[in-house]
Amino acid sequence: MGTDICLIFVPVFFEFLSLKRMARKEEISLIVSSLQSKVEKLVLQHRKAVEEIKQLKQDNDFLKKQLTEKKTKIVDLEQRNKALKLARSLGDKNQRNTDLKLKINELVKEIDKCIALVNN
Repeated sequence: MGTDICLIFVPVFFEFLSLKRMARKEEISLIVSSLQSKVEKLVLQHRKAVEEIKQLKQDNDFLKKQLTEKKTKIVDLEQRNKALKLARSLGDKNQRNTDLKLKINELVKEIDKCIALVNN
């Protein structure tokens, strides 16, 4: 009887293992399929991130160039401003000098008149 049970049990056992393997294969297949899907999504996200980084680097380079140009323009404008201030101050001094010379000339004329009156 023991042999009869083995003859019945062994094929059933192997059939059970076979079904279990199939179930495992299906589970593994589902897991692999799920992993493939997730990997594809990650690859797509990676590509998008790489493109975004590339665009951000281009934007950054453009902004750095603009910043450099603006700094150069500021330096140029500051130099022009200093030159204009200097020119104005010199112009003011020249105008004051001219006004003083005219005033001195008027005073000299008055003094000359006074001397002429005293001499007469």
